[in-house]
Amino acid sequence: MIVDLHLDALLDVVEREDRGDSDVFARRHLPDLQAAGVRVQVLPVFIPEEFIPEAALRYAIRQLDAARREEDRLGGALRIVETASELRAALDAGAIAGILALEGAEPLGRDPGVLRTFHRLGVRMMGLTWNHANAFADGVGEPDGPGITARGMQLLAAMEDHGVALDLSHLSPRGCDVALERFGGAVLASHANARTVYDSPRNLGDETLQAVGERGGVVGLCAIPAFVGAGPFAQRLAAHHEHVTSLAGAQAPAFGADFCDFFGDIEGPILPDQPTDTDLELSGTPEPPRDGFYQQVLEAVGERPGGRLASANALRFLEAALG
Repeated sequence: MIVDLHLDALLDVVEREDRGDSDVFARRHLPDLQAAGVRVQVLPVFIPEEFIPEAALRYAIRQLDAARREEDRLGGALRIVETASELRAALDAGAIAGILALEGAEPLGRDPGVLRTFHRLGVRMMGLTWNHANAFADGVGEPDGPGITARGMQLLAAMEDHGVALDLSHLSPRGCDVALERFGGAVLASHANARTVYDSPRNLGDETLQAVGERGGVVGLCAIPAFVGAGPFAQRLAAHHEHVTSLAGAQAPAFGADFCDFFGDIEGPILPDQPTDTDLELSGTPEPPRDGFYQQVLEAVGERPGGRLASANALRFLEAALG
């Protein structure tokens, strides 16, 4: 069994439905998930730049609605879960358990109180921002800001009150420091590797990795080549796994592959201010195939099926976060 902490399938569903496509999840995602043995998949809502700010809320609701429609359409193959008991029931029934998240708080506009509505709609995890600054926080593309704004502090308090887990994946280093100091709830990085292993702005520094581990969080190893580094991807991710384990503990590494090549021509990954030739080459390198990715990484780290990286670490975290 595999647990994966990040896949932008809901955005793919909505974008393709707008082009007249149908059965998007069943055709483009379900077969790969089943072939790879993925039994728990976090499904984030992501808002493309062209919908920010005016249409962000509407576009987020459309993606959440898409998740429920796909659940109904698939006849039990996918279950959207909101509690630990629902998660266990979905696994017992042989379904893929889907957990809803927000990748960036842009749908909230400037009002932290809107989080309450998203929680009622099933959202159980949120990153404050994507790569760029918003009303709440600075993304990794904004390294010199305050990290978390005053509204962001209010949002962190609301997340803690409602039991929404905090995802650090796209937050600036300063934002990570402030959030870890001020937020008392569950913390993770759903899709991020180790900066010491490969120096990308999207990867986490050693202090952040250590702090996530001390908080009982998990770090989802990401498949995007620009965040993995040059060389055979499974061996490179094994190096990230080893470094995360050394700092955050054996209970921290998980999967958060963040596959997105299925979108086609999209904005490339964020790169350093002065990218090397390797950075530029990796930004155009295709992702590894979804169906074999997890098993190859597990073999590279020497883990047998059902181990910590495959599912145990992420399941422990998710059951505690969902409550």
